[in-house]
Amino acid sequence: MLSRLDAPIGWSARGLALRNRNEGDRAFLRDLYGAFRADEMEPVPWPEPLKAQFLNEQFALQTLHFDRFHANADFLIVEDRGLPIGRFYLDRKPDGFLVIDIGFLPHRQGGGLGAALLRHAHKRAAQRHAGRVWLHVSATNHRAQQLYERLGFRVTEGADANYRTMEWEVS
Repeated sequence: MLSRLDAPIGWSARGLALRNRNEGDRAFLRDLYGAFRADEMEPVPWPEPLKAQFLNEQFALQTLHFDRFHANADFLIVEDRGLPIGRFYLDRKPDGFLVIDIGFLPHRQGGGLGAALLRHAHKRAAQRHAGRVWLHVSATNHRAQQLYERLGFRVTEGADANYRTMEWEVS
């Protein structure tokens, strides 16, 4: 198995780091998942305890799925001065790197951290002679799609009502 992905150059000088996910991260990751789904859950006419229960169950199922189907992946926590601010899940396969998930706390979005991680993964894929970096993105997540397109990702397959598969070829 490969050692985990290192952090992009210059991150440590800014207090940023990547580290492996551990059991102590569960509450943070559950809250982060809830933040990812906040806009979607806002109009749902359920009481807050029911929304929380639903999100907890969905988070548990997502985690189980990721762990089962990507057992050798890097499940990384992005930290700023020792505090978790995001996650980066990357499955480094021989034919390319699959970005399973990438996301940050709302107040840390839009600051270039995601772009830096994706460029870094692309660079590492090229060093390993892996042919591509690819991911799946919600069809309604236009902001993420625009970022991915700016970086060089293109829709390749799976363009359906819910998700797009996007790929960035490694040259």
